[in-house]
Amino acid sequence: MSFSRKAHILLACYWLLITPAYADGGYLLGLSGEVDTSDGRAVAAFANYGFTDSSWLSSTVVKTTAGGGVTDFDTILVDLGFEQSFGKFGLRIGVAYWGDEDLLDSNDVTAAAFYRGDTAALTLTVERRDFDFVFSSLLAPDLRRTTEFSADGIGLSGRVDVTKNVSLFANGMTYEYSRNIRIQQRIDLLRDFARSRLNLVNSLIDHRVSVGSSFHFGNRSVDVSVSNWQTAVDGSDVNSLAISYIAPSSPRSDLELRVAYDDSEDFGGTYALSVSFYLFGG
Repeated sequence: MSFSRKAHILLACYWLLITPAYADGGYLLGLSGEVDTSDGRAVAAFANYGFTDSSWLSSTVVKTTAGGGVTDFDTILVDLGFEQSFGKFGLRIGVAYWGDEDLLDSNDVTAAAFYRGDTAALTLTVERRDFDFVFSSLLAPDLRRTTEFSADGIGLSGRVDVTKNVSLFANGMTYEYSRNIRIQQRIDLLRDFARSRLNLVNSLIDHRVSVGSSFHFGNRSVDVSVSNWQTAVDGSDVNSLAISYIAPSSPRSDLELRVAYDDSEDFGGTYALSVSFYLFGG
């Protein structure tokens, strides 16, 4: 999974955990940076603002650079969402642009329905992604062509508090594509970018699943999660283990450190390190 998609998911999960403490409205601002051992790097900025105790506006901007053989490709994610809750139930909608317009990009629409209780939460998400893949013919390298395809996704995520200090969480997503991406003309251009979790290819997935646990020690917490996803470009599987530590850096800010190890059946292992800073208030 690319950092751009992952950053949005992590932000949603973080907000899910802290929302009960800020039920009267408020804001959350954040900055995040990530690097990996496959020459990938990314920086993200995000913000959530509560108009009322039940209406929230969220935005995310992510810039990613990932190496792929002889060159690098940059991607950008711009995401805007709105959430409205009705007691313990609610709806969330979002629109986003993602990608590199010179190679691969998408326009995305997401809708979700959720239940958020005192000790458990559950979210059902549907997503529509419309892609443009730009390539040059081997016989006419100066002639650029564009292939269009789409993906419809459905996912489920949940959290339950086992004890006061221990929570379990899980999420999964599966996509159905309008075309078989693996046999599309010149799709091999994307396979060189499968080495880094921050790349283009790892945002084109057939499915992903993740499970984990959060351990709370006062106002500090440790998250441990394991994930698996399969790319739609070449069908390769990636297994991932991640550990994060969140602690206050001031009365109104938190600092998160996260280390992950990805094991791809095609490209071996990659380590990633991310640092995130959250500023919040009510």
